[in-house]
Amino acid sequence: MSHPYGTLQVTIVEGRQLKNKDIIGENDAYVEVYFDKDHKQRTKIVNNSNNPTWNETFTFNLQKDQDELHIDAYDDDIIGRDLIGSSKISLQKHVFGKGHLDIWLNFSVGIGRSTNGSIHVIVEHRK
Repeated sequence: MSHPYGTLQVTIVEGRQLKNKDIIGENDAYVEVYFDKDHKQRTKIVNNSNNPTWNETFTFNLQKDQDELHIDAYDDDIIGRDLIGSSKISLQKHVFGKGHLDIWLNFSVGIGRSTNGSIHVIVEHRK
């Protein structure tokens, strides 16, 4: 099924209780937002916080058949990065038709288990 074209504005507002991936201190957290791995956008790094605030907005030009928006949170390290958690939003289910979604996404680590924290995301579709 094809989607309405237009633009999608994604605001990564903040994180809450992100699982700490550092041995000393707290996460140096950032978020990547994408439809496909070749076209990612990312927030700035918020150092030493498991409850970071970004308030960064990204704009995507929607293409045919783009439905799943991926959101990954990472802890930045001197060598590499550690995945804190991943989530995705179905645009067809949650955004198209309504035009707007304001949600806290949980990063789960398995069915029936605790989460690795959550991310506050606002998504707006404009035709």
